Amino acid sequence: MLDVAIILSGKIADQEGFNHLVHSATYLVAVDGGLNHLIDLNLKPDLVLGDFDSVRDDALVKAEQWQIDIMKFPRQKNFTDSELAIEEVLSGQRFDFKGTKPVIGLLAVFGSRYDHLLNNQLLAKRFSSQADFILSDGLALQWILNGPHNLKLNWPCTGSNLTRKYTFSLLAMSEVVKNVNVCNSEYTLNQHDLKSGYSLGISNLAKNAAYKRTAEVEISFDAGCLTVIVLPEI
Repeated sequence: MLDVAIILSGKIADQEGFNHLVHSATYLVAVDGGLNHLIDLNLKPDLVLGDFDSVRDDALVKAEQWQIDIMKFPRQKNFTDSELAIEEVLSGQRFDFKGTKPVIGLLAVFGSRYDHLLNNQLLAKRFSSQADFILSDGLALQWILNGPHNLKLNWPCTGSNLTRKYTFSLLAMSEVVKNVNVCNSEYTLNQHDLKSGYSLGISNLAKNAAYKRTAEVEISFDAGCLTVIVLPEI
């Protein structure tokens, strides 16, 4: 599911879902306090990056014992740790994606700092021509994609979450997303131009309401930047 998982220091809403995403990744990058999450799972990251203002002492000791590559930055800087991590991943200097467009997960990305969340969403939009992005806390999942793209929703993926009904929403992150198609859902779209600031794509369901997962929902679009958000009904 992921080529690279960038683990941040936010909350994990569902551990099973978080573990599924982490274990699906080819490469692991711990950003600052995200190292705590990986140490708790006894998983060795390929890279640790940040100013380390939210890393536990035992996590840093473990990273040094494992001889992990560490990139340390000052606390006062003009870039967030997550921006530095995305740029490092896409620099081509460290990770080999064999000429394909990678899927990057920003995990443990949701938390109490709404400004950080919005910044991470806008960072994903900025780099969406170079990578597909998935943002998640293990429970909710958000794609940020640049067109053209075909997507088959496949969330949740873990057994414990299949007891809940999930909704999904589509929002244009660019001025317009061209020729959007949505099928196998309660509300469908056919070659529709989805515009930013309009709520047409909010709160949809899989076609079979008894089918908890959204796995059969298919979405495609030709151009623009689209975000798709899947989360359990309240």
